[in-house]
Amino acid sequence: MMFPPSLTEVLTQPSPDGLWRLRADLLEMGSEDDSRPLAIVDAFHHFLNQLVASSSAREYSHLASILDMAAVAGVAVQNLMDEQDSDEWWRRFVVGAFSEGMMLLAARQYVKAWDEELRSDYNAASWYLAQEYWRLSCDLQPELTPAKRRELVDQLFGPIVDDQVDGMAKVGLIVRLFQILLVARLRMDIP
Repeated sequence: MMFPPSLTEVLTQPSPDGLWRLRADLLEMGSEDDSRPLAIVDAFHHFLNQLVASSSAREYSHLASILDMAAVAGVAVQNLMDEQDSDEWWRRFVVGAFSEGMMLLAARQYVKAWDEELRSDYNAASWYLAQEYWRLSCDLQPELTPAKRRELVDQLFGPIVDDQVDGMAKVGLIVRLFQILLVARLRMDIP
């Protein structure tokens, strides 16, 4: 069995670029465009691409919230420097701090939105993976009853659907599930 060299990269440092090279290698090796391994490569690429795009958006949102926090301090300092009358200073300080605080809360919501966007990404990926693991189980263990197959798939995906498991841990599990599925399908498809 001859695996393409780009598979090692996808297994050790998965990235959209690595999957791009793996897809090209598989096509060059004669994989059919509608083969299971190429479908898995496509779905894995989509997941990682979405993750990279979402991570960039999160970093920008995080930076914006940090800048908003600095703005709150800047308003307070400016008010201290501009006002001589202590009654007027206090009123302006409270109003300015309140409005800047509201801006800060709004900015932090962008970070929370990223977490929800990520949830959507790993829910979509785990949905796809659960279907593929069901198919793989049917191919490798046809003697299993549907009830037993469901039990095994549910156990495998339990941590991903558990709300108590951290989102980034779920991402790591999904990446590993893509890698295992890809190797299993390649092993079945490459002579």
